Amino acid sequence: MIVNGVWNIESFPYQLIIEKQNGTLWFYPIQPLRRLEDKDLSPYKGYHPRKAKGLPLPEYLYQFYGLEKNTEALTEVIHIRITPTEKASIDAAAENDGLSTSEWARKTIRGEIKGDGNEKG
Repeated sequence: MIVNGVWNIESFPYQLIIEKQNGTLWFYPIQPLRRLEDKDLSPYKGYHPRKAKGLPLPEYLYQFYGLEKNTEALTEVIHIRITPTEKASIDAAAENDGLSTSEWARKTIRGEIKGDGNEKG
């Protein structure tokens, strides 16, 4: 199973929080140490582990759970300079499409959204 990340957080000390490639969060007990399948996971509804000061699981432990780190995870941050008017326009387009500004920008870069802020399709 390819995942974006795995964490342990203080509020669930005996669980692993798993972020799948689609961004959904799941949890699994640390024990038993075995290969995970989708049926073993339970939905996690709390804060993202990064916001909950989660400790990332060392990547060498992924293999014991049958996990593989997604190398295309959203880890790069870029800073660009735009005017307040441009920022408001981007925020409005994202809100119009029901997306966060980051999601809107990524979809636009991938060509999933036309330049006018309307999704293709």
